[in-house]
Amino acid sequence: MRLIHLVLGLVAVGVCAGVAGAAPLGAITEFANPGSNDAQVRAGSDGNLWFTDRAGKIGRITTGGAITEFSSGLNAGSMPFSIAAGPDGNLWFTDSGTTSAIGMINPSTDAISEFSAGLNPGSKPAGIALGPDGNLWFTDQSSGTPAIGTINPTSHVITEYSSGLNAGSVPQQGIVAGPDGNIWFTDKGTKRAIGMLNLTTHAITEFSTGLNPGSVPGRIAAGPDGNLWFTDKGSTPAIGTINPTSHAITEYSNGLNAGSLPGGIGPGPDGNMWFTDQGTIRAMGQIVVGAPAASVTAPSVSGTDGVGVAQTCAGDTWSSWAGQQPSHSAFGFDGYQWLLDGSSITGATGQSYTPTVANAGHLLLCKATVTYTQLSVTVSATSAAVEVKGAAVQLTELGAAVAGVGPGASLAGKVSAIQGYVAASDTADACAALAAFINEVNAQTGKKISTAQAALFITQAQDIEAALGC
Repeated sequence: MRLIHLVLGLVAVGVCAGVAGAAPLGAITEFANPGSNDAQVRAGSDGNLWFTDRAGKIGRITTGGAITEFSSGLNAGSMPFSIAAGPDGNLWFTDSGTTSAIGMINPSTDAISEFSAGLNPGSKPAGIALGPDGNLWFTDQSSGTPAIGTINPTSHVITEYSSGLNAGSVPQQGIVAGPDGNIWFTDKGTKRAIGMLNLTTHAITEFSTGLNPGSVPGRIAAGPDGNLWFTDKGSTPAIGTINPTSHAITEYSNGLNAGSLPGGIGPGPDGNMWFTDQGTIRAMGQIVVGAPAASVTAPSVSGTDGVGVAQTCAGDTWSSWAGQQPSHSAFGFDGYQWLLDGSSITGATGQSYTPTVANAGHLLLCKATVTYTQLSVTVSATSAAVEVKGAAVQLTELGAAVAGVGPGASLAGKVSAIQGYVAASDTADACAALAAFINEVNAQTGKKISTAQAALFITQAQDIEAALGC
């Protein structure tokens, strides 16, 4: 019996603040998928996870664990392997089965289509990734004509490029869009290398200087520092990096376990690179890359904190990773979320939120969530908490503010009367008294009350009106 593991590649997504009823931190759940041979999993545009099953299926698993697999439309002898989300909302995958193909599944209809025209003879598609040009790019391990290929998600035209590959090239599953706008891949062929395909000229260049002797480059990913990072399962296991401008390669082995076999790699929300280790001591690893923390300034709640008065979540600033700022709207989970006492408020996902009477006395926070789209990293930052003030608390503050101000004790007396009405649940008289208070402040502005004091008192009174629903 096989199980679906919801981290079958290295997908870097920041863990957001807890939601009421959520599983505890670190909780692992596995979902049985008998008879499968699952390879990779990726998030789909429909909010589900999609995975490849080398037993000849494309699978979907909901966040609740319900698994459905689809095979209609796949070629006979299909063997799906790598999978990536396309710009068209579909999931795209490589198929190195009996009839090699690049496949697509529509997450709305579950319809599968496969495309083979344009593939080199003896094609064996391996890794696949979305390029900055909006096309899907893949590695082809064909024993005859290895290549880096592309498929247009609209026309489905496949084109392959081989010129510039080393003799005996075997492009790996590792392929990624680089921060320089080109396509980068690993090559474990006769001459081990890190390769680059220029998206403008389609010229391929491979780089080997700096690789350890006996190097076997594997997966590759763009890092928040603007470099490409890869795993190396060679005779000297390592985590390597290549600068996309100078093409200088550096490998790091210090800290790896004895018998290490680094596998998948990807950026984490902490600004470092994380990798899997399939060696003698199975492990997850981290390598520090020198990128700054994602969050520079957390958002803050601005407003008067009063019931019935709109509060705003803003002010969050973020580091540039790989030369790019993150997006507040790339995915449905990006943007803002309001929380009460640390738990998400259902439906409160705008930049503005108006506290209700039920919120009074509780702590209000807001969380900003952004995604570095090039790196597929989602991070969050949460504001400091503010206490939501009901009418009674605001009246106490207004009473303290007007003490000794204005004509005699008139303003203080009016506030005291309003407090009595509120205590007696006499909203109508409280609202009338607030209107009278505002009228008196206006009448005394520039006389017994300064303009600045008047503006403050009126704002406080209007907030109390909002809290009472006047």
